[in-house]
Amino acid sequence: MSGTPSGPPGPPGSRAGLLRGVLEVLLLLGGFALLFFIVLVALGRFAGLADNLLIQGGAMCVAGLAATLVLLRVDGRRSLAEVGLHRAGALRYLARGSAIGVAIVVPVVALAMAGGLRYGQDGGTVVEYLGTGAWTAFVLFFPAAGEEVLLRGYPLTVLADRWGNGAALALTTVAFSALHGANPNVGSLALLNIGLAGLLLGFVRIVTGSLWAATGVHLGWNFATGFLADLPVSGMSLVDAPLIEVTQPGRDFITGGAFGVEGGLASTVAIVLAIVYVARSRGRGATE
Repeated sequence: MSGTPSGPPGPPGSRAGLLRGVLEVLLLLGGFALLFFIVLVALGRFAGLADNLLIQGGAMCVAGLAATLVLLRVDGRRSLAEVGLHRAGALRYLARGSAIGVAIVVPVVALAMAGGLRYGQDGGTVVEYLGTGAWTAFVLFFPAAGEEVLLRGYPLTVLADRWGNGAALALTTVAFSALHGANPNVGSLALLNIGLAGLLLGFVRIVTGSLWAATGVHLGWNFATGFLADLPVSGMSLVDAPLIEVTQPGRDFITGGAFGVEGGLASTVAIVLAIVYVARSRGRGATE
């Protein structure tokens, strides 16, 4: 499928050839990171990136796409489809991925409730609930897309082309976990779960060949956690959903406590099961 990262081109001819290959990857990814940072800083000075998630996410998307377009030219590529940003079926992949992301959160919340998480009623109306949900989904799309472009777009493609899917998954997973290492209330289990989530998103990208699908899963997870379940996302309270309110947080090692469910054992179980499902689906095309 177009946009699916391929394996390594072949065994290195010599130690010098291996070194040249490593340097080439480092230069390409270093150039990508430098361009991303330059554009992000420039946008920050122009628009300001204070505590506005929409602006921050939009800036990440613009910076990531700008760096991608430049490096695609440098690397001899021409189409965004080669990094998973194909036009055909983009909305379909995004919608299916979002549904999968929401579906993964359902057993997470169920396990968290078994661990003591409790809900009660909150103020608001159905109209306010629906309006808040629509706006939340819109806002959350941009940071999800920005992180996917930053890690599982051009970088994952380059790593998979040069060193194979295993190395690409491992390195982007570590980077994804490190990206969240300074989040509020983060702990060791939270970082493990963030890494597992990164591995899941990498599998989705590779299996489907679509960065839209990975963005959808990312968006669905954040939306279901932050709005539908009214819980923190990666340590941050993103929205106060009308009608429902958490009345008891439950046992931290299961529910994640102040970090949100990503910091608890409930997420570990659900994400591992999702990884197994997506990895097994590669042979039968279940996610396409």
